[in-house]
Amino acid sequence: MKGRRVLVAGAAGLAGSALLDRLYGLGAEVRGTFHERAPALLPEHHLRADLTRLDDCLVATARMQDVVICAAQTFGAQIMRDEPTRLVLPNLQIHSNLFEACRINGVERVLVISSSTVYQEAFRPLREDELDLNRQPFALYQGVGWMKRYVEELARFYHDRYGVGVAIVRPSNIYGPRDKFEDDRSHVLPALIKRALARETPFVVWGNGAAVRDFLFVDDFVDDLLAVLSLERPFRCDPLNLASGSELAIREAVRTILDVCRHDATPQYDPTKPDAIPYRMLDTTKADAILGRRDRTPFRAGIEQTVRWYRDRTEVHRAA
Repeated sequence: MKGRRVLVAGAAGLAGSALLDRLYGLGAEVRGTFHERAPALLPEHHLRADLTRLDDCLVATARMQDVVICAAQTFGAQIMRDEPTRLVLPNLQIHSNLFEACRINGVERVLVISSSTVYQEAFRPLREDELDLNRQPFALYQGVGWMKRYVEELARFYHDRYGVGVAIVRPSNIYGPRDKFEDDRSHVLPALIKRALARETPFVVWGNGAAVRDFLFVDDFVDDLLAVLSLERPFRCDPLNLASGSELAIREAVRTILDVCRHDATPQYDPTKPDAIPYRMLDTTKADAILGRRDRTPFRAGIEQTVRWYRDRTEVHRAA
C-alpha cells in the first residue's frame, strides 16, 4: 500500500480510525473524512464532509485510487426497533453518493463494508452464497438488512456498468477502542462496558442472554481489510465473510465484561426488552482460502483493551 492514495470515508469511527492509522504507517497517502466526531488521530489528514451530499463526496474522492467506505449511521437495538428508518435513508445517501463520486472521479477500487444483517435467520454458520434474497432478514434487522442488500446490489451495478473495482466484506459484530458509547448509538458490548464501569445496580441485560454471536476485535478486522486491499486479484464484487470464528453467548460476554470491569453484580435478564437474532455465525472458509488464516484476539483480551481505552478517555474528559 506504500504510496497508494486511499480515502477512508468515515475515518473518525471504530474501524475507520484504526484503518487510517494503519494505512498511514504503511506509507499510504491517506485522507479521512469525518462529520460530527472530530478525529483523534492524524487530524491533518482529515476532511470534514457531509457524505449525504454529492458535492462533498466529489471533493473527498478527488485524486483517490482506493476508497474504503466505513461511514455509516448506526444505532442500538432500541432505535432499530422503534425508529428503523433512521438507519435507512442516510446510509443509502452516503453509499449512492460515494459510488457516483467514485465513478466521476475515476476511482479504481472501492471496498464496501456490508454487514451480517443481510442474511436470513439460520442456526448454523452461513456461507456467502447462502444469502437468500427471497427470505427476509431477521425482523429486528429488516430495515438495515435490506438497506445493506441494496448497497451490495448498487455496488454491483457500478462495477458491471462502469468498471469500478468493488470488493464487499460482510463482517460479524466488530468491537474495540474508539467504539460508540453514546446511549442511543452504542451496540451491546460498549453499552455493557459503560454500565459496568458506572457500577450500575441492578445490572439488567436485555433479552435472555442465550443469543450467540461472533465478536470480531477491530484490530483483527483491520488486518482483514488490509489483506483485501493488498490482493493482486481484481475487485469483482465477490463478497467475503469476516469473523473470528468463535461462538460466544451473550451471558458469557456479560460475565467477562463484569469481571474485567471489576463490578461485583449479578446480571438480571429481561426477556421483555428487544432482543437481537438468537444465533448469528458466519462461515469464513472462503476468506480463509483467499486471505489466509489469521490470528484472532481472544475475547477477554479485546475487552480489556476496550475497557482501558474507554476508562482513559473518560478520565481525560473529567479532568478537562
